[in-house]
Amino acid sequence: MRIVLINTSDMHGGAARSAHRLHKGLCAIGADSTYFVQTKTVDDPKVQQFIPDPSPQAIKHRLMARSDFDLAYNAYAKTRSPDIELFSQEQVDSDEDFFIQRPRADVINLHWIARFVDYQLFFTPERTRCPVVWTLHDMNAFTGGCHYDQSCGKYIEKCGACPLLGSEIESDLSEKIFLAKKRIFEAWPSEKLHIVAPSRWLAGEAQKSMLLSKFQTSVIPYGIETEIFKPTEKAKARHILNLPQDAQIILFVSNHIGLARKGFRELAHAMSLVPDSKNLMLVGVGDSHVLDIEVPFQVRQIDFVNDDQMTALIYSAADLTAIPSKQDNLPNTILESMSCGTPVLGFQVGGIPDIVRHGENGFLAESGNVTELSGMIEKALSDDHELIACGRRARALIERHHKLSDQASAYVALYDSIIGRAKIDSKGLPTVKLHRA
Repeated sequence: MRIVLINTSDMHGGAARSAHRLHKGLCAIGADSTYFVQTKTVDDPKVQQFIPDPSPQAIKHRLMARSDFDLAYNAYAKTRSPDIELFSQEQVDSDEDFFIQRPRADVINLHWIARFVDYQLFFTPERTRCPVVWTLHDMNAFTGGCHYDQSCGKYIEKCGACPLLGSEIESDLSEKIFLAKKRIFEAWPSEKLHIVAPSRWLAGEAQKSMLLSKFQTSVIPYGIETEIFKPTEKAKARHILNLPQDAQIILFVSNHIGLARKGFRELAHAMSLVPDSKNLMLVGVGDSHVLDIEVPFQVRQIDFVNDDQMTALIYSAADLTAIPSKQDNLPNTILESMSCGTPVLGFQVGGIPDIVRHGENGFLAESGNVTELSGMIEKALSDDHELIACGRRARALIERHHKLSDQASAYVALYDSIIGRAKIDSKGLPTVKLHRA
């Protein structure tokens, strides 16, 4: 079975790292996996990069197409919300070269494909003949452009008058994108597309959506390299990182700390409410511009690192990792932190409660309740022995259910099922009903 995973980037961003981990896990169990990407940074012959046509005519075509897409989005530059982090259209500046270069496959597993895969071109039988699994890492596949709807909910019936675009017109860009996706998915056979979500929350949102509700959906959680993300003695980790031994350290990791959805401001507020904060320290990993804030506790910035061993050390140096997202799927930072034996603290939203169990391996506050979050910080840091035990339980859960081999084996079983189902349906026989992976 030839498996082709497709993602815009090989390693940049949480979705890319998750897709690459799946690729590594598949290869490790002997599966024939190829990772096809637009942007390649890793030295791996099984990761193949798409090379755009370098001819002047092709370059001109791509520039004109990209200009048209940007023009449509920038029409909302004065009205769109500052909290809109990404907005992706169903069209891209692509052509037949994508399909010429795409590796041959018995099953294709799409991941995060914004600005890489053109929906209209891809979902046509003459170009994509094999069954497709689509692993969702956010909501973009079933919305009119946003990657997180921030509780808008319009995707359930039809986008339009998009609040994130600041639009009051139904026939806006979000409706155009939504209706284009609707036409594409309505024409695509249900047996040739299976949706996978890493969290129960995202699976539920996809099943509620107008666009993807006709397709079967499975929940397969992310896997993690437990041999890399493993506990290191806290004092040793802090010595290596030059962090104070006596501080109570809360870690916050994000490519873009300033994204409102990630909840950095809520975390800073909650920490400010902790009564005794003289030994409290916030360590931020990621972009640093928002860390210049007036707070009654220590703040330390660590530039974002791409080395997994160093990242694991940072998790081990912390007492808690904060995930105060307002809306999220299943952040890699949760699995990485728990695998290193560091409990997670955050809000009870999205896919976070799937693996963070309050009082057992982490701490969860009601969504948006900063006062409750602050109380949990104070309580968690008041009992060192229980916090250590909590971290051990977190590590044990990851070892039991979230190794790369666990994830890869679940996907192989799904690939086998969907290939078999597509063959049966192509002969006009009854559809085989899939069990949840």
